[in-house]
Amino acid sequence: MNKLVLEELKNQIGKLLQLHRLRKGMSQLQLGNELNLSSNHIGRIERAETNPTLENIVKICNFFEIDVLYLFSTLNKNELNNIESEIIDLKEKFKNQNKRKS
Repeated sequence: MNKLVLEELKNQIGKLLQLHRLRKGMSQLQLGNELNLSSNHIGRIERAETNPTLENIVKICNFFEIDVLYLFSTLNKNELNNIESEIIDLKEKFKNQNKRKS
């Protein structure tokens, strides 16, 4: 696997993790607590700054009830754009919900 493909895979895994976390309405801290990981580590995975271990990939997939292959199936540009758009919408919704709680 060349560096470009690895970087794309890390980015894809991070985006999918972030998407599923936001769909559940969870913060990085809440997800970290559920997976026994730090919120900083969750953030680094989401931003593709680190490689999640196989153990953590399995934890993530089990928690979100998704197939491991889903994380590794190459998504096309359009699919990634749709994921990014949904992430933006969910972040805004999550932010607004937290404002109402304050």
